[in-house]
This record gives sequence, C-alpha cells and structure tokens, in this order.
Amino acid sequence: LGFGQFALSPRGRTEIRNAKRTERLALYLGTEGEGLPESLLARLRTVRIDMAEGFDSLNVAAASAIALHHFSAGRT
Repeated sequence: LGFGQFALSPRGRTEIRNAKRTERLALYLGTEGEGLPESLLARLRTVRIDMAEGFDSLNVAAASAIALHHFSAGRT
C-alpha cells in the first residue's frame, strides 16, 4: 500500500529518533497499560521513545504527539 508502518511500544527495537521518515505513515498505538498485542508487534517495525531514568512510559496522547512530530518534521 505504500505506507511505512510503525508500532509504538516502550519495548520497540528502534529509538524513534533513528526511525526513517516515510512519505506515507501508518502509526499503530496501543491502549495505556496493555499496549499493542505481541502478535501485531511481531509483524511491524517497532519504535520506542527513550525517557529519563525513573519513567517507564508515557500516556498515549503524549507518545502519539511525539511520534507524529518526529515523522512529520521537515514537511511543508
């Protein structure tokens, strides 16, 4: 379909700053607490947002804002 597909997870393989931006994006976000199903994470490129020590996760609104900012940076 021509979309770069990324799943946002605290256990993601790639730190979001290193994730390649794509022209078209499908971003998968899980529920707070449970996150995305492992079966879905296994099929997608996963990205994480590294945080300061002592923090283990962000709420989904904050995480999605950070991710959307990253993937849209430089667009006009």
